[in-house]
Amino acid sequence: MPARLSPEDAARLRDYERRRHDELAEGYQRFFAPVTALAIGPLLEAVSAGPGVRLLDVAAGAGALSAEAARRGARPIGVDLSPRMVELARSRHPGIDFRVGEVEQLPLGDGAVDAVACAFGLGHFPYPEAAVAECLRVLAPGGRVAFSWWDASERQRIQGLFREAVAEVGAEAPPLVPKGHSSLRFCDPGELRRLLEGAGLAEVTIAEHGATHLVADVDALWQGGLGSLALTSSLIVFQDAATQAAIRAALERRAAPYRTPEGLRLPIAFRVGAGRKPG
Repeated sequence: MPARLSPEDAARLRDYERRRHDELAEGYQRFFAPVTALAIGPLLEAVSAGPGVRLLDVAAGAGALSAEAARRGARPIGVDLSPRMVELARSRHPGIDFRVGEVEQLPLGDGAVDAVACAFGLGHFPYPEAAVAECLRVLAPGGRVAFSWWDASERQRIQGLFREAVAEVGAEAPPLVPKGHSSLRFCDPGELRRLLEGAGLAEVTIAEHGATHLVADVDALWQGGLGSLALTSSLIVFQDAATQAAIRAALERRAAPYRTPEGLRLPIAFRVGAGRKPG
């Protein structure tokens, strides 16, 4: 298991995540929300989010998962760390309850919901084990929980292309994100399973999902990634101009195999880990 962050580093990571998602909320919605939306159906199916089900949407972002849950007849509540994301979700989906809150201190009582779904939040949480435990606290006995997270970079090519370009240039990560934190931990399905089974969940399953996503060209990928990906963009936006230009050139070379007449057709891969709270 990775080293546990100090309380000071955990606070730094939360503050960074909050600030960057506030700054990038609109860009995230334009560029990356259609990619994360690929997991909405699998997550809602994994927790059986049908009519009348009280659903908590953790790391709700601009609210797309909550909106689809409501369309299916569920009764969603969305929680996100970023006040700007919550503001955006409320404006896009009036009538759904969206709240600002931290995953380790959810603003709900014990057993308040029948299901919990979290789309691509795990790698952003300072203490994933504590986050899952808190999700189980608000989940009624017998309720279901599901988390999605990305596959490895070679199969998840939006973030993968950026990270490989950064590594090729040899750019150092900025000190803003604590070095003890890894957003790649749960790209390993074994780590994802250990997290869920370690929390005491029953009937744990890990399901693989894949698709492709079309991006117009390298410039759209570059601008979209820097304007929406909080952790990945941090590897680039704090570099000097020459280093950024070198990363941009490396990205273009690495993206070339994915060019089609319609644009860059990029493979997307993720997993959904799910389980049931005993009782």
